[in-house]
Amino acid sequence: MTVGDTIQFKISSNDPTIQIDSVSISTNGNILTNPLAWNTSNETPGKKNLLVSVFLSNGTEEKKRHSVTLFSDIEPVAYTYRTINTYVHDPDAFTQGLLVDNGQLYESTGEKGHSSVRKVDIMSGKVIQSTELSSQYFGEGIGLVNDNIYMLSWKARTGFIFDKNSLEQTGQFTYATEGWGMTTKDDTLIMSDGSHRLRFMDPVSFTELRQIEVYDQTGPVDFLNELEYINGDLFAIRWQTDLIYIIDPISGKVKGILDLEGIFDFANYGRRNDVLNGIAYDKDLGKYYITGKWWPKLFEIQLIPKNNI
Repeated sequence: MTVGDTIQFKISSNDPTIQIDSVSISTNGNILTNPLAWNTSNETPGKKNLLVSVFLSNGTEEKKRHSVTLFSDIEPVAYTYRTINTYVHDPDAFTQGLLVDNGQLYESTGEKGHSSVRKVDIMSGKVIQSTELSSQYFGEGIGLVNDNIYMLSWKARTGFIFDKNSLEQTGQFTYATEGWGMTTKDDTLIMSDGSHRLRFMDPVSFTELRQIEVYDQTGPVDFLNELEYINGDLFAIRWQTDLIYIIDPISGKVKGILDLEGIFDFANYGRRNDVLNGIAYDKDLGKYYITGKWWPKLFEIQLIPKNNI
């Protein structure tokens, strides 16, 4: 089913001596106005749990549970890219998170014993300052709220807070899932866990405020990893692909797909390397930066709709 479809319900009694007096159907706790025809235009994509309550003429009530999965009703815009500039990047950085604040590039790296949060000079690739995690943690994505950098770890369900200026650790928090990517919308943190769900988290209590399920017109989009919030949209790198999904942060619908195939020449690079996993946006200059795990380069790119080529 697709968002916007009208779903018709047909309910009947198996016993001809018992009549149906009324029917009530609710989805995720909300009672449908018309219990026999559900217009899904105002719904978001994802799995919807239905509770059907049937009130019978003998004074009894029967309940049945069903589920319906709604796909997105929009076709994503296809984007390609143009490389504007290429900069040096630390080839030993197993990049997990990337962000720019006031012209300063911040990066988080992973692998146990090599995980860190660092300040990096964009022009030279030089690491200006770095704070290492304890070797028991596998570092993941980062997000920024005010002067605090929040950093996830992979499987330990433990995160860390750093002062953005000194990179001194000032706090710690926990969460209930794996930690993959992170970004910030206003004063809210958004995190991925490798599934098709994105969670909006309170930066003080780190409780979940809400979540969205990410769908395109073909189904759920899983393996969502590194995140960046850009001009009202969520950009999510899909792990082990060259694709970045552009997502509506309210509905979870995929609005666009950026294909970065060929941005890094793996064939002519003799050192270890891994997948695309870094996106940052300088909102003051309108610049997009892209890198990956153990990549020796940081790319500044321009997004181009494919139908404009």
